[in-house]
Amino acid sequence: MDAETFMTAVAGVVFGVVGFAPLFAVELLVRKGRIRPTVGKGMAALAVSFVFLMSGLSTAWVYTPGKILVVTAGTLFGFFAMWAVLAARSMSR
Repeated sequence: MDAETFMTAVAGVVFGVVGFAPLFAVELLVRKGRIRPTVGKGMAALAVSFVFLMSGLSTAWVYTPGKILVVTAGTLFGFFAMWAVLAARSMSR
């Protein structure tokens, strides 16, 4: 793996972590008691996350079409890693 591919994968991971932020923020605010947990708030966070990730992947496809698979794999890895962190936090209650 060359340096360019590695940095592209790392950028994808960071992008996946940032894309998970709306879901993590809702969970954090609910656990602190600042907002009531509702399906609507969860779906809104999911929609914001989806729009952010899809727009970012579309941008990556336009500017780096040869590396889109690397970016997508990194994004999925970062997103699923944050999903695991959220699950661990939720179960540690």
